[in-house]
Amino acid sequence: MEALIYGYVRDDLADGHCAEMEDAMSTLARAAGLCFAATFHESTGGDGTAFAELTRELLRADAHHVVVPSLDHLAGQTIPRDILIAKLAQDAAARLWTVQG
Repeated sequence: MEALIYGYVRDDLADGHCAEMEDAMSTLARAAGLCFAATFHESTGGDGTAFAELTRELLRADAHHVVVPSLDHLAGQTIPRDILIAKLAQDAAARLWTVQG
């Protein structure tokens, strides 16, 4: 069985291109031999609700992979990017993948 990978997108950075971003994340997942499960969309307000839901789902599903269109999708939250990446690693032993650097 393929390992699950979940997407995370900040809608305020998607600029109406959510479908294209999800396609790119799904393509990366397939190329890495992972099963793309779902995408969590952070609202324009960026309050971190979707990030918290993502972390809970990783734990529930015993999944350890997250993909973002770019690292910018973790920036702009109230918590710095590095802390969010560390939280994924610490709380869910998750590896972060990016479509573009």
